[in-house]
This record gives sequence, structure tokens and C-alpha cells, in this order.
Amino acid sequence: MNDSRPVVVIGGGLVGVCTAAYLQRAGLPVVIVDRQSARQAASLGNAGCINGSSVVPIAMPGVLWQVPGWLLQPDGPLVLRWSYLPRMVPWLTRFVAASQPARVSAQARALRALLGPALDAYQPLLDDADANDLVTRRGYLIAYSSESGMQGDEGGMALRRENGVQIETLDGAALRDFEPTLSSDFVGARYISETGHTLDPGALLARLTAQVVARGGRIVDTAATAIETNGAQVVAVHTAAGREEARAVVVAAGAWSAPFVRQLGDSIVFDTERGYHVEIPAPAEMPTRPVMWAEGKLFATPMNGRLRGAGTVELAGLQAPPNWCRADLLLRQLHKMFPGAVAGEKSTQSVDGARWQGFRPSTPDSLPVLGAASKVPNAFYAFGHGHVGLTAAASTGRTVAALVAGERPMLDLSPFSIGRFR
Repeated sequence: MNDSRPVVVIGGGLVGVCTAAYLQRAGLPVVIVDRQSARQAASLGNAGCINGSSVVPIAMPGVLWQVPGWLLQPDGPLVLRWSYLPRMVPWLTRFVAASQPARVSAQARALRALLGPALDAYQPLLDDADANDLVTRRGYLIAYSSESGMQGDEGGMALRRENGVQIETLDGAALRDFEPTLSSDFVGARYISETGHTLDPGALLARLTAQVVARGGRIVDTAATAIETNGAQVVAVHTAAGREEARAVVVAAGAWSAPFVRQLGDSIVFDTERGYHVEIPAPAEMPTRPVMWAEGKLFATPMNGRLRGAGTVELAGLQAPPNWCRADLLLRQLHKMFPGAVAGEKSTQSVDGARWQGFRPSTPDSLPVLGAASKVPNAFYAFGHGHVGLTAAASTGRTVAALVAGERPMLDLSPFSIGRFR
């Protein structure tokens, strides 16, 4: 007997939408449940890179010795709101464990397996949605403002090379020839050619979502409140507007996923990293590809009609108000990187850019949670992507859709299992 009930995807960001699109390609009906405001969260405000070389976990050997210095710097890349520290202890404990060298190597291999095919996984979705104009492939630069910074990053470069990433090293002169808009204060860079980026993250999400709807998918523009089970099976998802019957459920709610995990009987050690972005509209000049300032932890990305600077990590949870000083810092750094972005008299003045704050769904080991729930076989997880949500969205969607459809995924899911949090 055919089951006409849809797969309900909780979460309408890029991970949820890509999962829905791949479910449709597998012949399954879909419903996406999410508020409009949530659908435009991290999927709208990210740095824009589709970067299969992002294999370096946040918890690297030696990073713990850097943290105190970062916290003491008013303009450092990491901020902790001290009132939130007690709630971070379980996450931080696992973060320390994840920084052991053997763990780091395993995490990097798992990330490469997920992220390496990122652009290939996006391609059929871009074709279906007529969205190829929103993604370009020009590689990206990791630029250094000091020789010590360049030398200190060699561990991360070695980890990338071990996982098959091709890296070209540029000295200062070669860098200025390659990316002349970048400040001459930078002493060198590494170039990774396999990376792409989107020229408009919001438009990309909108076009992929529209294609899901065009193929018969339905968007329920409200919050999911509970997952209903009967025995060990999901039968429905409850929302603020009513009840949606479901043959299966995919939890892809990003930073808001943890309550659903607990409803399904699983444990999770999970928190959020607050990130910010600023934009310089209609810049006088901007780079031809994304550039990361290694020491400043700032990602500068050229987009349609604007230059976006994204970055910083703030540990403060979901409820604290934004700290717009972090966005102001990004704007100052962006002007240091690209002093010609604002022309004429305005170049010596404070130029306000559009600013945004959102939440990265973060696990201590930098690996997302992918796969089936441990106690409910028709519930599936697709969340916790941290800094790589845009990159991983399509490959995550392809993987999870295969599981839901009863097929064998192309990816070994054991490193991403919810069971690692028991």
C-alpha cells in the first residue's frame, strides 16, 4: 500500500531546503515547516563560500592556549559573555577532548568526505532551480598580515593537504598581482582553487525554495512545536498552526534543533556560536574572489552589488541581545583589507554597512549530526553544521534523502552519528 503522507522537514534554511529537494528527486512528497524569520537566519547571513577545503576543526591542538589571549583582546576573534559560561561547560569539556591530535585527524577526514563533493552535490539543484547565475567558482585566498601568522597556520594547511586539498602559496608580490584590491599590508597568502561562492545567499535560498514548491512541496510558515510518535514511529509534526501527518521527519532546524532531539529520546551536547556580518554597498572596488584574513578571522566575499565581511565567534546563547560592537569591528577590519572599497572623501569617514547577527549551530567536534535517530527509525537528523552550513547543505541533503528513501548513502555516517553524545 502506498503511503501518501509527506516527509516533514523541520527547518527551511539551506540544509532543510536541499534535503527537501533531494527527497523530491527520490520521488517523495515533502512539507517544510519553519517560520519565515528562521528561514532567513544563518542561510541568509553566512560568508557565502562553498568551500570543500574547510576540513580544519575548530578544536585544533594548541587552540586552548590561544583562547585566553583572544578573550583578553577587545578586538579579538572570540568573545565569551561570562554569565553564559556555566551553560557552556559540557560543550567546552567535549571541545577539549576533540582537540586531541588523533581526534582532529579523524574529524578532518570526515569533514572532507562530506564537504569535498559540495559543488557537485549542488549542481543538479542549481540546474533544476535555474540558479547557476548565483554561484561562481573562482577559488579563495587565505591572506596573512604577518610572517608569523603564515607560519603559524601551517598545521591547518598540512591537514588540508593530507586530505587532498591543492594549495598554492603566494608571496606578497604575487598576491598583489593576483588580487590587487587587497591592502599591500598583507605579506602573503594561500590560494585554494576548488572553492566556489554564492553571489547572493538569500536569493539562492529563495530560488531553491521556489523550486521545491514548484515540484509540489508545501511550506508551512510557522514554528514546529513537537514531534508526535506512536510507539517507535513518527506519525506527525505539531506546529503553531495545527498538525502535519508525516511518514518521516527530518530535523534540520539549525540552532533550534536540540529540543526535537530530546523529544526523540536522544542526548546532544550542542550550543551556538553567534556570528556577525557587515556589508559595504556598491563598493568602489572589491576582490574577484573571497579572501579570508587569517589573523583577523574575517571572511570578505564579493557579492552582487556589495562586499560582505563575516566572522567572529561570540559564545552567549540564543537569548542575549546582539553585541553590535562585534559588527563595528568587522567593518573596521573590512576597510583595512580593502582600503579602496569606499572612494573619495568617504574613504576617510566612518561608512556604515548593513549589519546582521545570527547563530551557528555548533557541536564540540565541528561535525554535524547526520543520520537516523537512535530510538525512532523514521526520524532523521541534519543539523549542527557550524561554520560550514552553506558548503554542506546539498551534500547533507543528498545523504539524508537517501537514508529516508531506504537507499545506501554515499557517505560513511558513523562519524556524524547522534550516538557519539551518549
